[in-house]
Amino acid sequence: MYSACRSVPRVILILASATLAFSGCAAQEVASLDLTKIAARVDLVRPKATSETSGGYSGVQYTSPCFDSTLKKGVLHTSLVSLDRTYYQVGDEPTFEVTLQNTGSVPIRIPFSPHLADLQPKNPAQKFAYYELQIALWIGANDHWSTNMGGSAILYGADDHANTMLTLKPGEWVQVVAKGHFDLDDDLLKLTRSAFPADHAYAQTALFREETLITARHSATVAHEVCVEQTHGQNVAMQLTIR
Repeated sequence: MYSACRSVPRVILILASATLAFSGCAAQEVASLDLTKIAARVDLVRPKATSETSGGYSGVQYTSPCFDSTLKKGVLHTSLVSLDRTYYQVGDEPTFEVTLQNTGSVPIRIPFSPHLADLQPKNPAQKFAYYELQIALWIGANDHWSTNMGGSAILYGADDHANTMLTLKPGEWVQVVAKGHFDLDDDLLKLTRSAFPADHAYAQTALFREETLITARHSATVAHEVCVEQTHGQNVAMQLTIR
């Protein structure tokens, strides 16, 4: 006759196996996007002027960050998977691959289209709202300095435009391949010539809800950061020099 105590390990083993199987299913890729093979449509149409005017165009943008960490819901984790080379010079356009994973406990909605122009209403004078996800390539030197002069990729989406928004459930992730650009400014010039030259790169994201209004001569955009915690993962070794 079998003892009840002898069956306990088998029950524990079954439960453990089920847990592992569930975890494997929860962490999965749900979409991918290679921006290096897509011609992004980002040019917006301006309304026609009602009278003759002189001068050029002007535009303003106001950005409101999420300062209150208690308002943040969900965690979007960005990992730089790879770069196409190890050695770069300022002015180069690196191809980089990132993954964006929901590592929190609640679903996160992200835009997943490169085409801002597709979100503009037929009436170009009408104000319109959309989401913008910025994926920035950062470069740094150990723990001494870092800068986002590696360029960025931008994705757009709106709830009223099919196939432009994506819901990431906890554990789900997407892959994005994009091109950056190693720009040069005074700070980067000093840093690359310092005792701590650039030796690694990593990626970070920022998510915004935006509203844009365009007239014949002016445009205005108000961007409110969506309160989602942004984290970044591994660094990728690289070297950056000045031509």
